[in-house]
Amino acid sequence: MWLYWCLLSTVISGFTSVAMKKCSNNEPKRIAIMGLLSYHSIMILVSLIANPEFITNLNFVDIITMLPGIIMQSIGFYCMISATKYGKVAITSSIQKAKVVVTFLLGIIILKENCTILQLVVSSILVVLSIMVAKNKDNKAKKEVDKKLEQKAIMYSYGFVVFNGISNFINKIYVAKYQSPLYVVFNYAVIIIIGILAYCLITKQWNYIDIRKVNSKRYFILQSLLDASSSIFDRFALLNGNVSVISVISTSSIVITILASRFILKEKISFKKYLMILGIFICVLILALIKM
Repeated sequence: MWLYWCLLSTVISGFTSVAMKKCSNNEPKRIAIMGLLSYHSIMILVSLIANPEFITNLNFVDIITMLPGIIMQSIGFYCMISATKYGKVAITSSIQKAKVVVTFLLGIIILKENCTILQLVVSSILVVLSIMVAKNKDNKAKKEVDKKLEQKAIMYSYGFVVFNGISNFINKIYVAKYQSPLYVVFNYAVIIIIGILAYCLITKQWNYIDIRKVNSKRYFILQSLLDASSSIFDRFALLNGNVSVISVISTSSIVITILASRFILKEKISFKKYLMILGIFICVLILALIKM
């Protein structure tokens, strides 16, 4: 049964970036704040339904301990929103897959995990491909402003790679320490929602959490539901499935994203870049398989 949940999570995840692109005509900060609020509100609700005892087990010390991971995750989410706004989904999503290298290297350096020559070679190829797919050699007549927007999207994509890669590594430590992924998610959600409300209170910018101010509301709501449901189905899969196998299957979401960006968003991507994107996917797949 876990395989069905995993496949469902993967397909939904592939469409999430496309839905986000549809509502990216908003200010990135607004979408980031609203996105974090809606996603973590859903996760709190799901956590309490699954285990109501979380509300009594909430520990202030644990929340403080998890702050570094929470901050990294929030910055990474903002970078993802901004990259989606300014760049092509197929390219930015492909670059963002390189986050696995950051987590992989931190595991070697800090946790002293074993590393093979093959893992190092594949990681190096992944980094090179992510840089190549980000390079723009299109027609010189292209407007300078468009080039600047693409460069900004690429910068934010690499920001996501760094901060989300670090966040995933820290989250791995938290899950190992508390032996409960759902407890970690619940604490993340509580502190992020408190942080959002505190930010709005201090800055008096309550309009940032007013959904009436969001353009393309239906796509924003769709994106929030897709993001949350993908995460929930992924956790259902983890109940009985092997995490290494699930991570391998989940990487294929980039294929869904690329196809959706071509047929739904009508993004034009050269055949050469399609091959590079395929190479990125293969590298991520190999890295995941090596860990099995």
